[in-house]
Amino acid sequence: MVEQQCFNVYYYDFYMLDRRDFEFYLEDGGCLFLVADREARVVGYVVGPADAWHKPPTAHIDSIAVLPEAQQQGIGHRLLHSFVLEAERQGCIRVTLEVSTANEAGLAFFTRHGFRQRRRLPDYYGKDLDGLLMAASTHEVD
Repeated sequence: MVEQQCFNVYYYDFYMLDRRDFEFYLEDGGCLFLVADREARVVGYVVGPADAWHKPPTAHIDSIAVLPEAQQQGIGHRLLHSFVLEAERQGCIRVTLEVSTANEAGLAFFTRHGFRQRRRLPDYYGKDLDGLLMAASTHEVD
């Protein structure tokens, strides 16, 4: 499963999605769930709710992942871009997410695509490890 291969690090021990979580996202009509595949094999995904009723209308990325052997090929960029376009199509004007302060690659990826830190989340990932709430306007995401 993509999730285990991408998030097999200490700061995501308790935050990895399991089969039931993915089934929930698939069944929830308010969630966006996009998948990248190669030769009928899932190599990446992005998932999260699009809450157009929220003030301001906001989509939230709960998880985005690309298999290690498929990284650095633009798949993450395309997944993120597609998620933002679909969120915007559903009326959202902002996208948010949380990322661990220890996830240097994730921080660089989201910053490069227009996300900015909004707030530090003390002990968000437990074990004295903070998270960062990041956000971007849908028209700012590259």
